[in-house]
Amino acid sequence: MLKEALKSADAREIAPLAYAIHILVNKLPVAMRSREKPGVRVEKGKIVDTNYEGYVLKLAMELKRTLRVSVIKGPYAGLPVIVVPIMDNDEVLGAVGVVDITAGIFEEVLLLARRPELMKFLPEDVFPK
Repeated sequence: MLKEALKSADAREIAPLAYAIHILVNKLPVAMRSREKPGVRVEKGKIVDTNYEGYVLKLAMELKRTLRVSVIKGPYAGLPVIVVPIMDNDEVLGAVGVVDITAGIFEEVLLLARRPELMKFLPEDVFPK
């Protein structure tokens, strides 16, 4: 049921989930869309766009993989983003992304810290051998 709803959801329907993700990531800018319809952008605690196509969101859905890229056009031009397709098995339901204002610094900090207590919460590829 959720699967079918998500892949054809409009901006109004996915806005609450996008907002929750926005709050979860300490209010980093978030963009989200369904497979079939444009979505939303959330910034500074507010929905700022309810007709967001997002070419990187579309590309992540098309390629069916996570993208870590610098955007070349649109409202986030010049900024690094992390975008993931929302998948169920091999079916794309939508995509969600955040503007990575840290420019990857969190990954570097984790590598530097290598705190054993974090290892039980993170996948092995965070701590390459």
